[in-house]
Amino acid sequence: MLSAFPLRACFLAMSLLGLMPAFVFAAPDKLKLVTEAWPPMSYEQDGVPQGFAVDLVNTLQSRLGQSEKIDVLPWARAYSIANTSANVLLFATSINDEREDHFDFIGPIATSKIALYARAADPIVLEQLAELQSKDIVGVYRESAGAQLLQQAGVDNLLVASFPQQSAKQLLFSRIRFWCQADLAVKQILEEVGASEADIRQVYVVSEINLYLAFSKGTSAVTVTSWQTELEKMKDSGEFSRLYQTWFGALPPPLQHQVFWHKSV
Repeated sequence: MLSAFPLRACFLAMSLLGLMPAFVFAAPDKLKLVTEAWPPMSYEQDGVPQGFAVDLVNTLQSRLGQSEKIDVLPWARAYSIANTSANVLLFATSINDEREDHFDFIGPIATSKIALYARAADPIVLEQLAELQSKDIVGVYRESAGAQLLQQAGVDNLLVASFPQQSAKQLLFSRIRFWCQADLAVKQILEEVGASEADIRQVYVVSEINLYLAFSKGTSAVTVTSWQTELEKMKDSGEFSRLYQTWFGALPPPLQHQVFWHKSV
């Protein structure tokens, strides 16, 4: 769990006790909203943002009386914008050591397994990452959670792509042996490149992660807690579960309430 940011923790406690002055309860700031092309979480269709996380963010916006546009960008660009500017909402993302210094997180909004996939005809069996050979190239996309997890585990035989669809094609055409991807997105990515889940198989689970809405450093605590409050209401009312099941079927939705404040530096 991330370390709580002391001043903000105090701020929240005083707010709950009704000790903060009236001006503190102003409307949340408007945010720049950025996400990546990572179906079915978020993507563009005919120039219109779509996906579970897009629907969720737009619903939360509506509940907060806002209607800012969502930009679907390559992950590295979206992350760079959020990492260098205040009042940016980046979604959906996992938490790691680097990000916890720069973002406040609310959620979780989804749970996913980061896994290695091989072609269906490949007989390879992996019990641990140490069994990967130097010739066994793993396709990842730039700045993704999967890429970072593999690098932290000492896997350096990576082929980095700008989009996950590129890695999927590289696997299907035997240019790489493994594709690292979150399970929530595999089916739709394969469909986009003219393939199906029958063409590949999961051979190793690298990690199971929760995904969050991430607010860039400099975003006010009022804004972050306003969004979290509305997300909690959606979860408690069942609205969140219905939306989750629309996109992910029988997969169980994460219903816990969490806020992680960025580390004090």
